[in-house]
Amino acid sequence: MNGGSAITLHSFAGAPAPPPLVDGWKHLLDLSQEAWDGFWDLLAPALLVPADPNNHARLESFSQKYEVSQEHALAAVQACGLLFQQASALDLGQELFRKDLATLSNGESDRTATLAVKYDEVKGELRKRIAAESLIDHGKVLMGIDWRVDNVVSSDRGTQLNATVVFLTLRYREGERTERITLQLTPEALQELKVFTERISR
Repeated sequence: MNGGSAITLHSFAGAPAPPPLVDGWKHLLDLSQEAWDGFWDLLAPALLVPADPNNHARLESFSQKYEVSQEHALAAVQACGLLFQQASALDLGQELFRKDLATLSNGESDRTATLAVKYDEVKGELRKRIAAESLIDHGKVLMGIDWRVDNVVSSDRGTQLNATVVFLTLRYREGERTERITLQLTPEALQELKVFTERISR
């Protein structure tokens, strides 16, 4: 890696690479071959599920197993994460991503080739997360649905009602919070929802 002039990268639209990426990349290159062989098992969850509470335990385990300081291992993970995230945000192609890897690593190597292949594997998932986060920036986003079917036999309003009802729980994100709301759907409302989904999916 050239320590003189600033390193410019396609992943940053030709702008200089931020210092944390450059510094973290040095720690990545300093990993032993054995540590490198186990690095993707540490990096992949951090890339794909950054909020996973087990990520810290993985970092501790990696550091102990390969005798790498947690600070240096974390810096390497964060450098890769930043590069993968920026390249994915720009929908950078394989050729230009390989050039960035070579620029950071002072040429092609088995490690840059491996990272290029891994980039292709996770790029789609990263772009999905970027799209979801773009929506979350501007309001509530549906993240999932839970449901159950019940039958109302009687209530304080009447007996022998035998009314079918679907309890539909919507899980959604608003900013950093995950919330949920449960709605009760009658068969008529369920039919209306079915008509809507059929129309929108055409």
